Amino acid sequence: MNPSRKRLTKKPPAFTGPRERLSQMLVRLRQLEGNPHYIAMGMGLGIFVSILPIIPLQTLVAVGLAYLFRGSKSAAALGTWLSNPLTIPLVYYANYKLGCLLLGYEATLNNITFDSFSQLMALGIDVTWAMLVGGALIGAVLGIMAYFITLRIFVTIRNRSCPWNPGTGPRQ
Repeated sequence: MNPSRKRLTKKPPAFTGPRERLSQMLVRLRQLEGNPHYIAMGMGLGIFVSILPIIPLQTLVAVGLAYLFRGSKSAAALGTWLSNPLTIPLVYYANYKLGCLLLGYEATLNNITFDSFSQLMALGIDVTWAMLVGGALIGAVLGIMAYFITLRIFVTIRNRSCPWNPGTGPRQ
């Protein structure tokens, strides 16, 4: 642990502005231990899972995948924060539209009608499947992007905080 890192000493208040929440999240990200690949793998998996329409299980699934793929479990849990009440409607709509396009469904949210409960149930399976397929593709793209961005950020942070290269002595 680097003693110069600022530690978050108390739990942040529940109702703070977006700027304070982002600042707190960045502080927590900087406090993550491990090599940059380990942290980036966890973040990429967390972002991937945050796009999937599995709201009550996102953190559990992200941490489980991080365990399987040997990524940071803390970073995976932080990555699921991408889905929040402001982003979920947009993400789920994009998942649905892309899933319909990929699966060849003609139904869109604009022209959905049903006359009975059984028709609604049948519609639910198609909608869920479209959201899962669209979410998997969007999540994979965003997860891969998040991996490389996080890797670059943590390599830069670690290079700044450690001026010595263990193999060759001081960096020049």
